[in-house]
Amino acid sequence: MTKENIEETELQDGQFEVDGVIYELRFNFTKIKTIEKMTGRSVNAEAIKNDGVLSLQMMETLFSFGLVEAKGLKAVPQKKAIKMFEPFIEENGALTVNNLIVDKLQEDMGFLFQ
Repeated sequence: MTKENIEETELQDGQFEVDGVIYELRFNFTKIKTIEKMTGRSVNAEAIKNDGVLSLQMMETLFSFGLVEAKGLKAVPQKKAIKMFEPFIEENGALTVNNLIVDKLQEDMGFLFQ
């Protein structure tokens, strides 16, 4: 489940491989609004407090809503993404996954942090 499982030349920044499938995170306005409605918390406020370190619950929510297959950008069903989250974070470390999520939020939704 780590980036090292596949040749680096095949992965673009922010992508990772799990069981032969390349994934990445993608965020948009609608996804963020849905997450905020579901959690009752502001995504940008969560990302800004604690020097950008998100709670496990917020990381899992963002991961499960933002996960797509890199080929075709097909959204991963939320239940599947949630099942993938715990092994992914255990293998890669919470801060590594946190940075992946926050970096992608800043890339896709930079206006949240301005």
